[in-house]
This record gives sequence, C-alpha cells and structure tokens, in this order.
Amino acid sequence: MPATAMVPVAQIFRRDAPGPWWPAGIDLLQILWCPNEHWDPPVQQADVSPVLEVRWRRAADVTSPLTTPPSPSRYDEDGYLPRACALTAEPVTDFPFREELPAELRPRLEELVRETGDGGDVITRLAGWKLGGWPSWHLTHPTVFPCGDCGTAMTLLFTVASDDETGVIVGRHGDLRIFTCPTDHRHAFQVDLH
Repeated sequence: MPATAMVPVAQIFRRDAPGPWWPAGIDLLQILWCPNEHWDPPVQQADVSPVLEVRWRRAADVTSPLTTPPSPSRYDEDGYLPRACALTAEPVTDFPFREELPAELRPRLEELVRETGDGGDVITRLAGWKLGGWPSWHLTHPTVFPCGDCGTAMTLLFTVASDDETGVIVGRHGDLRIFTCPTDHRHAFQVDLH
C-alpha cells in the first residue's frame, strides 16, 4: 500500500504541562499516528491500532511550523482522525491502580470509591486523555514494560482515550497508552492498547 501522511494527535509544551516526564533541554512533545489499523506493526507498537510516532523537540528549533498539516491519502476509521482543538491543561491527582497500592491502603480506597461514585472507580481510573500519571489496569493485571534498551521499568507518558469529544475511538472504545523509559527519552517507547 502507498504511504500516507501521519496525523497530529497531540502537541504539548512544557510550560503548559510541567512534570517529571520532560527530558532536559526539551520543551515540546509531539505525538502523531498513521490513521490506519496495523495488523503486523513494529515490535514496540500495539496490534490492530494506529502506529505512533513520538517526537521530543525544542520549540525554538521549529522555525517553519505547518499551518495546515497534510491530509492522509487513506485512513481506515474516522475515529483515527482527531478533530483539531485546543486543550486546557488541568492538573489532577492520579493514583496507581488499586492492585499496585500497598495492601493496608486498599480498604480505605474501596471506602472512598463507594463514597465518591456510582460504583465506578473514579479514583484510580481517571478517564480521558492525559500526560503522565498512572495507567489503568481494569482489563488485565498490572504489567511492567521493561525498556528494550536498558531494562528499566517504563512509565506512562501519554494516554489517548476513546472520546466522543475528540472523535477518537481506539480499539473497542479503549485507551492507547505510550510508555517511555524514564532513564533516556531516546530509548524506544512501547505502545499498549487497553
């Protein structure tokens, strides 16, 4: 099949979302994807989902930004073409999944979940797109993704959640998550569809 243009998914500036995920000297994160499902993707990518590209940049080096990105020549799903929008960063407190918490905290968490919701866990399963934080493991047991370059446990960088507001639907209304090496941002990232 012929190549197609990558689609911009997110562009985040360090000033808008400071945190431990930023490498030294980097102040711009760009996430793009191929708007087609890939059944045999590269090793670090998720099956049956768009193939992602993560770009760490210095904003000062972007001297000729595209005012209109090229349209893809083909795409499998409308849900892989996010609507252009501006987001407002909202800091939230995110907690590890309940099974990753120390055993002595779990009863209190269960109590908080009962007090704050309709039975859904809105404390350790924050919905939506997010930079950093903790991954939800509501479909599987918690998993550690070791960095393929150095073996360090990778951390969650970004979550693309299926969302009617953005028009993005991944998998069966799931989350596409990008994990990166906390030791070196140049190491290969890992994508998971949950």
